[in-house]
Amino acid sequence: MEDKNPQVRVMSNSERNDYDGVTIDENTGAEEAPKQDPYQRITFHTLSWKDLLFSNSTWLTRIAIVLVLLAVAGIFVFAVMPVLLVLAGVGIVAWLLMNFIFH
Repeated sequence: MEDKNPQVRVMSNSERNDYDGVTIDENTGAEEAPKQDPYQRITFHTLSWKDLLFSNSTWLTRIAIVLVLLAVAGIFVFAVMPVLLVLAGVGIVAWLLMNFIFH
């Protein structure tokens, strides 16, 4: 093989592991596809506000997302907040009574 082209040489093991292109088998002369590392195909993508509101989604999807967010905010304002305020009021009144009675 080296007799035909002096620039062609057999790759070392480290070169072969690092090389991502098509190679030629030394013995058969057939092209070999690069070996795929199964872990290189795994990609992680975090979901952000930009992805939800400004990605290639339709206006209907964006409106649905906004309505869901408004519904969650409405539940928080009209259901959770009053309960928390009542509990805080009861706690303050109990604290005042305890201070008044025991001091």
